[in-house]
Formats: sequence, C-alpha cells, structure tokens
Amino acid sequence: MGKHSDTQPDDPLGSPGDGIPWLERTALGMGIRGAAVLIAKDRLTALFRAEAERAMTLASALSAADGRRRVLIPRFFGIEDNSRGWSVFMALEHLVIVNSAIAAMLPRLYSARGPAVEVQPEQTKPVPEAGPEQIRDLARVVDRYGDIVDKLGNLRAGERFAHPWYGPLSAAQWHALAAIHNSTHRRQIERIIRALQADAD
Repeated sequence: MGKHSDTQPDDPLGSPGDGIPWLERTALGMGIRGAAVLIAKDRLTALFRAEAERAMTLASALSAADGRRRVLIPRFFGIEDNSRGWSVFMALEHLVIVNSAIAAMLPRLYSARGPAVEVQPEQTKPVPEAGPEQIRDLARVVDRYGDIVDKLGNLRAGERFAHPWYGPLSAAQWHALAAIHNSTHRRQIERIIRALQADAD
C-alpha cells in the first residue's frame, strides 16, 4: 500500500544523487552500452517516444490533486532511493529536466565540442509543487528531442562524456540511456498510481 512519503520516519530515503547499488549500476551500464550497439538509432528514438507517451497518458488520467500526491513506493531495479517518494507530476518533471539536458548534449558530443554544462544528479530532482503543466512540457521536450536526434547522423561518432554512475558514454549511449530512463520512470509512475488506488480502496 502506498504511504505518504513525508510520514515515514522509519523508512528514510537516501540523499539526492546517492545513486543506485553498485551491482545494478554495473548491469545498467552494460545494458546501455549493449543497447547502443544492438538497437538502431531510430528504434531507440521510437522507444524513447513510446515510453514518454505512456507516462503522459497515465498522468493525464489523474486529477490534479492525485497527480501531485506524493506516495512512498518500494524501490525497484534502476530507481534511486531518493526518488521513491515522488508524485506522478514530479516524475514527469524529472523526465523534462533529464531529457532536456541530453537533448542539448547530443549535438555537442556528435560534433566533438563536449557538453557546455555538466549536470549533476542532484540537479535533476523535481520540486514537490510540480503540476499538470509537466505533461505539456514533457510533450514539447519529446518532440524537440526527436527532431534533434533525427538530424544527427551516426551517434557513435564524436566524443564521450562521463555519466556520474555509468562512466564515459558516447552520444549513441546517451541516447540509449534516455530511452531506458524514460522506461524506468514510466514504471515508477505505474507503481505510484497503483499505490494511490490502493490508498483509495
């Protein structure tokens, strides 16, 4: 059953940016690199878009109050402990922040210019006040991201930039990460909604 995240003193959350356990981090890093090699760029873009659209569809079915309601969910594979107490709209805002950062990064890596600004994990945390506007914002970011990727050629070209958990990644690997990241937080949103429904019963 879902519980309010601010009433769980016996289940403290980690600090923003703490990351995920080493074994999961290693497995995810391998998965990201494998996906960048085995899955075509356009297929990854389609997965990126499909997972974001699923997340937005789920959020659109909620009232503004339920979308803002924070619940504590059990940690699952790939999710940072500090993220377990978010609302649905907070999860969407996180996707807006991260996908915007990767969209800005990809052309610079592709052209070997390097990212203009390094974004730390703690800077990607959403605010509790996040609301339904995040659905619109994410839709815009997804469209812009797709346009940027479509205009780039072979994302395996260019230079690499280090992710704080997964190490140096090429543009192709950051693209794979973006798709996997959307999937992770779509699953988080599903779990938040199940917790909301359980609390309502």
